[in-house]
Amino acid sequence: MNRVIRRGGNISKFIGWMLVVMAILAFITVIVLTIVIETWFLYFLFGPVILLIGAWVNFHMGTRARLEITSEEFIWCGFTGRPRRIAWRDLDRILIPAPGSRPRLAAAARLRDGRIVEIDSLWLSPTNPARMLTPPDHTEAQRALIDGHKAYLASMPAQAQFPKR
Repeated sequence: MNRVIRRGGNISKFIGWMLVVMAILAFITVIVLTIVIETWFLYFLFGPVILLIGAWVNFHMGTRARLEITSEEFIWCGFTGRPRRIAWRDLDRILIPAPGSRPRLAAAARLRDGRIVEIDSLWLSPTNPARMLTPPDHTEAQRALIDGHKAYLASMPAQAQFPKR
C-alpha cells in the first residue's frame, strides 16, 4: 500500500514556470541591449540568474511537501526542514484534531511509548485562493493514515498487535 498525498505544490510549480519564462525574456533583452546599445548592459545578467534561482526554489517547494504512506511506515515533509517518519510498529493510534484546532494540523500520531507527534506538513499557503475561501480540509490525509494503520494491523499476527507493556 504505497500512497503519496501532496498539497500546495501546483501554485509553486506555476510560479516557477512563470519565473523561467521571465528569466528567458530578461536574458534575451539584456543580450539585445548589449549588442545594440552598450556592453555595460551585461551587468544586468544578474537579473535572469536571480529569477532562475527563484524558479528553482519554487520547483523545490512544489515537489517537497507531501505525506507518503508505505507498508512499513509513513513519511511527511513540509516545505522546509527534514522529512519525518514513523514506523507503523511504533504507532498506537492516529488522532484526528478537534474542530477549531490549528489549521496546519492534519492529524496527530500517538506512539506506543505515550508520546504524541503532530503531523502538520500538509498545509496550504496562506495566499492560496482555496484556503482564503474555506478552511483547509485534511480528511484525505487523515483517512489515508487510518487506512494505512489498519492495513498494517491486518497484516500482523494477532499476538504481535498488542505487545505487553
